Amino acid sequence: MARADRQRRRHVDAKCCANNNSIVGAQSGSDRILDAAKRGHGVEEVKRAVHLGVQEGFRINVDMIFGMPGEDQTDVDASLALARELAELGARIHAHTFMPLPGTPWRDAQPGDVDPDTITAVDRLSQQGALYGHWQRQREHAVRLAAAAEAYPRPGRSRTLPIHPLSK
Repeated sequence: MARADRQRRRHVDAKCCANNNSIVGAQSGSDRILDAAKRGHGVEEVKRAVHLGVQEGFRINVDMIFGMPGEDQTDVDASLALARELAELGARIHAHTFMPLPGTPWRDAQPGDVDPDTITAVDRLSQQGALYGHWQRQREHAVRLAAAAEAYPRPGRSRTLPIHPLSK
């Protein structure tokens, strides 16, 4: 797995094994969401890492998460545009539905939901062979997880977290 903000030519020049796969953890095509998730990289670093990996002959897989906390339509559109752009370069998109995980800034957030238009766009990328993953199954699991969180709230734990507005 390659952190987008740490990928350098010397890392990809030094292929020392038969593995030609590299996973880039983009997560989102929105700098606002990446900042809120404390990813430590932006969209430009993701693009640079993918370009570099493709140039060096790696098969690049890019993790993207849909249904992130605080995501608005502008963020979703940016993620879909990035997914399409990277797929055109030859990367494969590994799609996920947001799930709150322990040890992350959004561990107490609501599980993600993906709107019908986004589902259609993601399905289209999948049908083109540019996207894969169990994001639909994760989406179903997220619905069950949200229902359980509602039924059994954790005292003193927020299920909604503030997200910073877009900087002007």
